[in-house]
Amino acid sequence: MSSSEERVTAEDLTWVRWNAHAAARHPEFHRAILRFHPLPHDAGRAAADWLRTSGLDGESVAYLALLIEPCELVGFYALTMGQVEIARSHRKRLDLDHPTQGAVLITQLARSAHHDFSGHILLEDAIGVATELAGQAGATAIALDPFNVATAAIWRDRFRFRTSRTALRARDDEGQPLKRLFLPLHDPRARPAHEE
Repeated sequence: MSSSEERVTAEDLTWVRWNAHAAARHPEFHRAILRFHPLPHDAGRAAADWLRTSGLDGESVAYLALLIEPCELVGFYALTMGQVEIARSHRKRLDLDHPTQGAVLITQLARSAHHDFSGHILLEDAIGVATELAGQAGATAIALDPFNVATAAIWRDRFRFRTSRTALRARDDEGQPLKRLFLPLHDPRARPAHEE
């Protein structure tokens, strides 16, 4: 059975924080990045291009989901710190006083077109890392800027992200700004449903 036909589970993965040290010690990881083929949509291609050209620049930190034998990249995400403006109704439910909250921001996320691999695995790992960072950085949410209207719908419907009041430069079909999406980090009801 080829790797493109094998189901990849969380237990199959090795996670690597992609930085200059990892790049210097593991050139095979860099080769896996160069061979990576994301799902065939604009958001995935843009994320893969970012990883290849800017993934070591330091604005965001990439986390790679790798199969080690043979070395293949099956997905990745990148995080940085940011903020999100939360509506009063959400703040009340979450017991938050201020509209602007610190957030761990997912800046990139893509999964392989050549592996049977759930995006939920990437998101769950990102939430775990974000929860660890939140205590140090005062963040209450994990957030992301949807690539377009279609990806915004996926994040809301499939992963239960909520719409914030933070307007983005990107526009929807009616010319209205897209909004940053978020999940509270300390509300277990907000966790994405698992895909089976």
